[in-house]
Amino acid sequence: MARVLVLGGGSGGLVVAHQLARHLKDTDHQVILINRSANHVFMPSLPWVATGLKEPEEVQRPLRLLERQGAHVIQGQVQEVDTAHRRVKVDHETIPYDFLVVSLGAQMRPDLLPGSEAVYFLWTLEGALKIREALRRFSGGRIVVGLAGTYHRLSPAPFELAGLVEFALQARGLRSRSELVMIHPLPQPLSWMGPAVSEAVADILARKGIRYEGNFNLQAIDPEGRRLIAADGREILFDLAILLPPCRPPALAFHPDTAARDGTVLVDPATFRSIADPSVFIIGDMVNPSLHLPPAGVVAHLQAEFVADQILAELKGAYVGRSFHPVAVFMVDFGDDAVMIACDFSPILSLSGLPICNVLARSKAVRLLKVAFESMWFSLFLN
Repeated sequence: MARVLVLGGGSGGLVVAHQLARHLKDTDHQVILINRSANHVFMPSLPWVATGLKEPEEVQRPLRLLERQGAHVIQGQVQEVDTAHRRVKVDHETIPYDFLVVSLGAQMRPDLLPGSEAVYFLWTLEGALKIREALRRFSGGRIVVGLAGTYHRLSPAPFELAGLVEFALQARGLRSRSELVMIHPLPQPLSWMGPAVSEAVADILARKGIRYEGNFNLQAIDPEGRRLIAADGREILFDLAILLPPCRPPALAFHPDTAARDGTVLVDPATFRSIADPSVFIIGDMVNPSLHLPPAGVVAHLQAEFVADQILAELKGAYVGRSFHPVAVFMVDFGDDAVMIACDFSPILSLSGLPICNVLARSKAVRLLKVAFESMWFSLFLN
């Protein structure tokens, strides 16, 4: 009998645990998912929660629903990963493993940004609800939306949030009394996705009257002066600031020779196995920055399916699935406009070039597809 531990109940961990449990349900093998919270939150829906378009209960489900597929779910905090002895310490319990899948994402680190107490961060369900309350109290002035660091999750989220905030101000009759500014380290909106995507998003921001401040690398916040200060000395005043926070990989004790400069863990990009231990797979935001892959749940989802197939191949004696081909679709809702973007990230992974991205559709109807995808996600994995 083999035991597979899956650390993290986000997009990557959920998919791995579900796929393994489904295929190993009638065997002696064991699949255990460990997550610090009881629920899985569908992260792409957080901008909707922040702007009042969704309620918290609509965008989360209990992870224990995985037990219907045969997985065992433990709610707890991962304290230590001991790859030398193949065991993980969770709270006060030590759990051995034969295979380990680590998908713990990244940790929000507002402490890395001086003055961060003066702004609101979109990252968690709690953060989204605080933003909602701040918007409810807002009566006019300047709202700044953007990034507090280059390492973050939900690549399109700050653009989506800016558009949804503008849409909400229209609905409340506050648009004429409000100014919206977006700050971002990139020179143009989503420029890493290529000109077609960048131009479409830039056009939406311009039509909505949202000023884009590119090459803005936020260095500090002045709470008393209500100023956002960039590394190049630029300053932007704000009445309300909503940011994606600085993030870092979780501090776990892996082999010291497996860490990249940015703190992420080095893996074989062909398999996502740890270079120090082939029984350990690491996916999602813990490795994607070092692989130049975007911090997006859809990428972690694709990695999860690929990793699950590798484990099933070893346990069942035959390859049962797919190869890793990182083609992702993003649906970005701006309230009264929306875009569907398709990207092939293979050139990045092979170090042969930039991603190949295109706009598949631009219409308010794209939002309906995103709503449908959220429903499909829960139906597939937590039903």
